[in-house]
Amino acid sequence: MLSCLRSRAQQFLTGKVYKENSTETLLSVSIHNITQQRYDLSDEDGSYRIQAAPGDHIAFSSVGYKADTITVTTSMLTAAYPVYMDVRPQTLQAVRVGELSNYQLDSVDRRKEYAWVYGHDNTPRMAKDRQGADGVGVTLNIFRNTSSAAKQRIHLEKRLEKEEQDYYVDFRYNKDYVSKITKLKGDSLTEFMRRYRPSYDYCRRAANVDILVYISDSYKQYMKGDN
Repeated sequence: MLSCLRSRAQQFLTGKVYKENSTETLLSVSIHNITQQRYDLSDEDGSYRIQAAPGDHIAFSSVGYKADTITVTTSMLTAAYPVYMDVRPQTLQAVRVGELSNYQLDSVDRRKEYAWVYGHDNTPRMAKDRQGADGVGVTLNIFRNTSSAAKQRIHLEKRLEKEEQDYYVDFRYNKDYVSKITKLKGDSLTEFMRRYRPSYDYCRRAANVDILVYISDSYKQYMKGDN
């Protein structure tokens, strides 16, 4: 009876996370209910859902964006609540030979941010520095050693590994570089990159010159009418 009443009393803050001044949604944003010690990640279309109550403090954070903390009000729980995140100013200068690339630095930050998912730490980063944690459309209380929590952790780890692979391909096969080689712009560039996007395994094996040749050969196919 008591559990039934508690279930009925549960409320959730839901909505989507967007890039500031944009309709672009953000996936894998860390969402941390500081008050209740619950965690979530925004999913593929930016949607999030986390248990909350009026007065709870919710932190949102993501690598490359400024962390933000809100205080839940009753009205926020009655309809979808959109969250807009500012891009963190880029403080790094051009990377010199021998230094870590921006991708590598971001990768290190992502590993720290999601250490609780990978099992390197039992406490999410957000619980330590009050900047937020991560979710995936399912609310996860990591302090609960249940089989369900373990399955959710595995699911999150697989998802984050896939995203890390996508980030790596984006790093090796980025718009500025492809445009410089092909001279394509706008929609043509976007379509070319989508159609000829290389696999993660290839990018891991390929030297810089291999990527250059791959883009050049793909562009020749594209110009022959393979579009």
